[in-house]
Amino acid sequence: MNGALPTGSKACGPTGQRIVQLHPSLRCNLCCEHCYSSSGPEVRGELDSATLCGLVSDAARMGYQVVSFSGGEPFLYSGLGEVLRHAKSLGLRTTVTTNGYFLQARRLEPLLDFIDVLAVSLDGPPELHNRLRGSPVAFDRLCAGLKSLRGSGLYFGFIHTLTQETWEHLAWMAEFAAASGARLLQLHPLEMAGRAEGRLGALCAEGDGLAKAYLVATALAAKYSGTMTVQVDLLHRDQVMRVPAMVYADELVRAWDESAPADLLGLIVVEADGAVVPISYGFSRRYQICSLKEQGLEQGWRDFLDQGYPEFRRLCHELFKELVSTNQRPLFNWHERVVARSHLSTGFPGTVHSPAA
Repeated sequence: MNGALPTGSKACGPTGQRIVQLHPSLRCNLCCEHCYSSSGPEVRGELDSATLCGLVSDAARMGYQVVSFSGGEPFLYSGLGEVLRHAKSLGLRTTVTTNGYFLQARRLEPLLDFIDVLAVSLDGPPELHNRLRGSPVAFDRLCAGLKSLRGSGLYFGFIHTLTQETWEHLAWMAEFAAASGARLLQLHPLEMAGRAEGRLGALCAEGDGLAKAYLVATALAAKYSGTMTVQVDLLHRDQVMRVPAMVYADELVRAWDESAPADLLGLIVVEADGAVVPISYGFSRRYQICSLKEQGLEQGWRDFLDQGYPEFRRLCHELFKELVSTNQRPLFNWHERVVARSHLSTGFPGTVHSPAA
């Protein structure tokens, strides 16, 4: 439920999966208060589909298995269908995360054979959902789209941004998700990045709020076992102490250049300006793997492996020691913590710096 590695899998991060996450555009029809990327209607510009198809080809050769679309709103990205088709042609699994506005049958039907999982954002009951989405009709549009989604037969779930004011609605959301036919309810704690940093600082779930959400999610996972997976994106101190590889804090005993890249770094993220970074959107550009506007992923990885990867692992080791300290709270959002830590680092010679770092 909470990111533990599947039995028998190699450790390559908390999910145990090998994922390429794509943010090809920050264009969105909404201005959500909790948006980590500050996407919105006024944002223009996108990565061309040929560049992303090249990236996906490189990623497949490097051992990655899943291509995950986010944004911005993916259904507003002009190259969505082309890149999804290319990924499936290489045998990769695909996921798309959407705000639920564009789930009409005419949009879904051409993509049914190319999407393995569709994740729909859900912020809570109607009034709360509409407020956070900045639209009085957001919930109604989501519900209308669910009719088409159920009829399509596509595997889908909901993803929720957990805040101090939403954890008490988790039971309602689980019931709504199950009644809608969802197979997954993913709970991801609010991160202080993008638009959320300026608007929702007081609502960041911490301490007792995370503990309450964790306990409720555990109960919901048991209640809906067999029909819907309930996942909360939190780690417990005991987990990472038992399996340090979950947070890249294990000691490598084999030569790095003899391992598949996806075994060394289970999640890479492509941002809308072409930067490829480890782990999560917003990771400091000091640890940038490459810029797709300058070089391909495979070429960039070779340079990253020499210097950037050892520094990335050092960063994770430092954070690990801090998180397992007995004076720290036992539950934490590791992705948020490691991104924040990356911006505190002093960096290292020869790396790429940018104003966003």
